[in-house]
Amino acid sequence: MTDNVIYSVLELPSGAQALSGHTTQQNASSARPSLSFLVAIALGFLAAVLASLLLYQWIWGQGSNRALRISCPGCPDYWMRYGNHCYYFSEKKKDWNSSMRLCLAEGSHLIVLADNQEMRLLTGFLCEDFHWVGLRKDHGWRWEDGSVLNSSRIHSNSMVQACGSVNIHGFQASSCEVPLRWICKLSL
Repeated sequence: MTDNVIYSVLELPSGAQALSGHTTQQNASSARPSLSFLVAIALGFLAAVLASLLLYQWIWGQGSNRALRISCPGCPDYWMRYGNHCYYFSEKKKDWNSSMRLCLAEGSHLIVLADNQEMRLLTGFLCEDFHWVGLRKDHGWRWEDGSVLNSSRIHSNSMVQACGSVNIHGFQASSCEVPLRWICKLSL
C-alpha cells in the first residue's frame, strides 16, 4: 500500500492586509440595513400607530361616533353641558309628541330657547337636519313654557304645520306627526 499524500499551499495575507479586508467588509454590511431589520422597524411603527388609534377611540367616546356623546359633570350620560343647562341631541327620529314625552321621562323638556345667545349655541351643533323644539302653534307660536315666540319668523307652508323645528337656517313649522330628531334641555 502506498500512502497518497496531498499537499496544499495556504497563502495568508499579511497582518495589514487582513485588517484592511475585514474593515472593508464590515463597512459594507453596516452601510446597508438588512431586510429583517427593515421589516422589524415597519412592524414596530405599524403597532405604534394601531395602539395610538385604539387609545384615541377609547379616550374620545369609547366607541361613540359623536363627540357630543361624552358625559359632562352634572349632566346625565350623553348630554352636553352649557352654563347651568344640559342639552340632549337625539340620534333617533320621533314625532313631536313622542319627543316631548321622551324629554319629560328624563326630567327635562323640549328645548325652549331663552335668548339669542342660546340660539347661537344651538346652531353651532345643528346641521341641515331639523330637530324638534318646544314650540307649538296655539293662538300664535308659543313655547312650551307659555312664552310667545318673538323676534323670529317661522316658515310655514300649511295650516296643519303646528309644531316647531329648527336647523342651522332657523325655525320651520312642520306637521307634528313627522319623525324628526329632537333637543331636550335640562336645568341644573
